[in-house]
Amino acid sequence: MDKAIHWVVLLSYVAAFVVLLAGLILTFEGQLWVYQIGGVSSVSLASVAVIYVVSQYRFKSVGYTEIKSIVLGILFANAFLQVYELIYRLTFSLSAALGDPPSITGTDVRIFLLWLVMISPIILVHDHLRFKWTSAALLLFLGAVWATWILYGFPQYYYSGNAFPQVLTTTDPFHLSLSLNFGSKAILAALFVSLLEPLKALRAAITRISPAHGA
Repeated sequence: MDKAIHWVVLLSYVAAFVVLLAGLILTFEGQLWVYQIGGVSSVSLASVAVIYVVSQYRFKSVGYTEIKSIVLGILFANAFLQVYELIYRLTFSLSAALGDPPSITGTDVRIFLLWLVMISPIILVHDHLRFKWTSAALLLFLGAVWATWILYGFPQYYYSGNAFPQVLTTTDPFHLSLSLNFGSKAILAALFVSLLEPLKALRAAITRISPAHGA
């Protein structure tokens, strides 16, 4: 059984690598949405693939069984997606709350609580996450990008108009919104990876491989 689960882990790594390549290729080709799987963005695909592999290895290295590390890796990667959606929706809720009259509905509250449930797996693994200077720098960078997006009026690529008053102006809100949206998502993905101490995990993996190779 353990051998079968180990093969499942290896196959999941291969699948993640394929997804990462597909996400990168689609992004560079300008095909930013994969409608075959619900319109998910290519940046999300690439980000989830990386986060899953790093987190699965991290959780396995700290003592979780391989099957538990797979599940936790999937949940942690999904938490990344949900954290982004939560920030995104809260920004719209902020614009509604600042409106005249303010507009916050019961549906908004219900969706907010559901998102909190979906990101709660972070609590399960928080002992194995490390918020260091790299994570802090990425968080500040994300905040700066998001603030810039709001100063431009929080433009969206799927409708005209702005959620906030425009302090900064642009002649190309479509491409600006794409850059800020997908750029901020990539920064958040990097933040999630940084919490898993990827360089430490890489050094540990190399250390394990080297003795076996030398033997």
